Amino acid sequence: MEAYIEQDSKYVNSGNYRLYCNTNEALLGRKPRGIVVEFPGLGGGSCLGGTLEMVPYGGDYAKTLADSGLLLVYMFSGPWNWMNEGAARFTDLVLAALREKFGLSGDVPVAATGGSMGGLAGLMFPALSKSNVVLSAVTCPCVDPEKSLFVDDVIPRSFLSTLALFDKPLEDSLKEISPAAKVKKLPDIPYLILCDANDELFPREDLEAFAAALRGKCRSVEFITMNGCRHGEFTQKARERFTAFIIENI
Repeated sequence: MEAYIEQDSKYVNSGNYRLYCNTNEALLGRKPRGIVVEFPGLGGGSCLGGTLEMVPYGGDYAKTLADSGLLLVYMFSGPWNWMNEGAARFTDLVLAALREKFGLSGDVPVAATGGSMGGLAGLMFPALSKSNVVLSAVTCPCVDPEKSLFVDDVIPRSFLSTLALFDKPLEDSLKEISPAAKVKKLPDIPYLILCDANDELFPREDLEAFAAALRGKCRSVEFITMNGCRHGEFTQKARERFTAFIIENI
């Protein structure tokens, strides 16, 4: 990123970063000790609390993180933007702008989080980012885009829009954004995966297999199955653990 960050800062910088994300900075009473990046789900929605509306990130989750000195950032990376090198570059530029804004060092710890499409991003961003990503915490993530391509009518167009700039067959391009296909590339950081037991889009078995593959590469993986939950739903206990995991590992 160093090769272009200064040039690109005229487009993404400490004066205009609010065009690209929402934050909980209004709740912070001190200089942040870390940054929690949340990536949006398909269509821009969030099961964690973020919104694409240009408003401060509020609510209990945002306040709990703020009380722990963590800046929560909800990225506007696009309603159909599955994580790829371009999305990672854009996110890194926003993080650079935030570091400048708050006087943070280049190695300030960053957490990658999200649900569903944002869950895939939360898994892939640590492998693509130039920032100091120290943990990944995701819920109901898509882990195998090729297998998941036709599980819902809106998903194929969103995937193909994301892959349009790849100069290779779509089958190969899908592997480029696939956590399941990129397990070897995922860094040695703590991972938390929340799994909806009755997920109608991304089955429990796929997430279990992915977690086993990560552990097979000696990665630290905490896996929580939320019984009775459909896609995007939470149990209170799992949601509390999600927040605690972030605070403990950043």
